[in-house]
Amino acid sequence: MHLLIVDDGQYIVEYLKHLLDWRKLGVDLVETKTNSIEAKEILIGNKVDILISDIRMPEVSGLDLLQLIKDERLKTKVVLLSGYSEFEYAQKAIRLGAADYLLKPVDKEDVEKTMQNVILAMENEKNEERIEWDQFDGFGYLLSTICDNNHKIKDYNLFHEYLKELEFCFFCASKLEQKEEMIIRDNVGGMESFIWRMGDRLFGMIQKVNMLSIKEKVNQVAFSDSFSLQKRNTVRHLFYQFFFQESVSSSDISKLRSYVAFTKIKAKEWGSVKKEVVREFSLLSTKQQKLIYLHEVYNDLYFSDIKLRPTVVAHWMFDEIDNPEMGIQQLLNQLSRVEKETKCTNNDIIRTIQMYIEEHLGDEISLSDLGKLVYLHPVYLSKLYKQETGENLSNYILHKRMEKAAKLLIESNLHVVDVSRIVGYKKSQYFIKLFKLQYGITPQQYRRKQIR
Repeated sequence: MHLLIVDDGQYIVEYLKHLLDWRKLGVDLVETKTNSIEAKEILIGNKVDILISDIRMPEVSGLDLLQLIKDERLKTKVVLLSGYSEFEYAQKAIRLGAADYLLKPVDKEDVEKTMQNVILAMENEKNEERIEWDQFDGFGYLLSTICDNNHKIKDYNLFHEYLKELEFCFFCASKLEQKEEMIIRDNVGGMESFIWRMGDRLFGMIQKVNMLSIKEKVNQVAFSDSFSLQKRNTVRHLFYQFFFQESVSSSDISKLRSYVAFTKIKAKEWGSVKKEVVREFSLLSTKQQKLIYLHEVYNDLYFSDIKLRPTVVAHWMFDEIDNPEMGIQQLLNQLSRVEKETKCTNNDIIRTIQMYIEEHLGDEISLSDLGKLVYLHPVYLSKLYKQETGENLSNYILHKRMEKAAKLLIESNLHVVDVSRIVGYKKSQYFIKLFKLQYGITPQQYRRKQIR
């Protein structure tokens, strides 16, 4: 990381430069300037990660540097130095986006604590930038947290690193009008992966900071106590308490993991799974035990190769399982369907997918739609296709689209724009780029070459 320290007093910049072991904090370059104009040039021409600057300097002030960073959309984090008499300036700095400010005279402990917070915030931002939230399976993440068998939790590590710093609450809202649902969805901080709709009810979890805003606008919504996702036992306890009014401990959950059905699920012996589920469920005497058992079975099924859709399991969890006897019947029906569908060979699945793609090249084709077509989770379908054919599903779709485009260019007088739309690309420039990557020449050049 690159740190720039700016103050018109030479003593201050030298003091700060040698105050901490910057390398220990991950800062490998510390640059100092007493001329704020030169500091401005450094900010524009270099990637500066952190700026520590006096708030008031001749010619270019710390606020000017902060405004520059904002105007140029630089990612530099700013910590400003101010005296007690400059407190109003410090408040303005915070409004402009300063990460923090330090009151002079600064001491080592304050500087170290501030820098640790700034660097942590930067790391969290980097993690968030790397996170593909559209690929996040919020339901799977919740299951892997509340259930004992969390062998798939590693798939959520990147998301967990970000989420573990936040406080959440479970919530349930009933008899919602569309307007009220939109209010809730608009106040979940972009985390709609944690919301599930069942009829006129909405279930899920939201950040604690958004709870008050929803409470003020929506009457028929209830919230659990808050929790951190780092504390799995607390999450489990609150989950069962809030949604099912049952008190559950981690030992209650682990006791049921020795049952045979879980081994059968792993081996994909679906006929045996049904028999064991019926037998084992009949041995359970309390609602608490039945709820835990059903959740654990759902969890193993969800993360097995059959990859059940989140909406299916969410329906069980929030609409059926409150009555365990009804929940077990729904589970057995699902197991019967799984048993029947797994008899369909992988070749049949691949053939079905390929036929659908060839018939819908002009449409938007998503992994989610293809997964629904063959009753497979999109991620599992993608892996299965690669395993069976040796190529990515996205590459197959691209290849078929380019193949059809090439045929249209030769056999018709359609404009390139029209060809682009027919094969599923609304933006012709993007189509031309992909076509050139496939054939080495533009569509126009390809047409001229083939017509000759």
